[in-house]
Amino acid sequence: MQLKHCFVKVMEEKDKIDKAIEQAIRQVGQERDAEDIATLQRFMAKRQQKSKVRKLVMSITSIAAIIAIVFSFNIYQDNRRMDKLFKTYYTPLEYDSQLMSRGDNTISPELAFAMESYQNNDYATALQKFDSMHQVDENYLIYKAICLLETKQTEKSITLLEELVNNGEGTEYYQQACWYLALAYLNNHEDDKALELLNPFYEKNENIESLINSLN
Repeated sequence: MQLKHCFVKVMEEKDKIDKAIEQAIRQVGQERDAEDIATLQRFMAKRQQKSKVRKLVMSITSIAAIIAIVFSFNIYQDNRRMDKLFKTYYTPLEYDSQLMSRGDNTISPELAFAMESYQNNDYATALQKFDSMHQVDENYLIYKAICLLETKQTEKSITLLEELVNNGEGTEYYQQACWYLALAYLNNHEDDKALELLNPFYEKNENIESLINSLN
């Protein structure tokens, strides 16, 4: 009887231990489930936050893209307008046949050849001759500037014309230099500089007045 009683006691203790182990495992499992759920909730919250940020970024990017497109289109339209005005008002300066007789010295064969090429509308050859000369008489530099414009060297033409304009009103072809410099600015899509240069000549010349009105 005592042996049987001891056996029963052992089995009861074993059941208690098994239940305790089972309860502990269940509790650990619940805790892990709770941790997993919390982790999942944090993960979903982060995803939602990222989604909101992504939508905001996409909205800002879309708005910026639209602004950039509109800005680029406006620039494109302005550039087209300036190109059209340049083509409308630009014609190469006619050669002044009396220029040679007004000079103090006879011109060199190289300069004579350059001006002959200029009169024949061979601006590339004329420019080569101008460039080959050690020094070009100031009164002929405006023709070199025209050659630069005709050969699509607008920046160089602007530099040369600015030098002529800066020499002052007393120089030969001052007003013509101002006119072609304004046109060169237009060709370079700098309408503000063209307007600033032409405004003092308003109402002095029909073409200048018309161009100023077109730019305003």
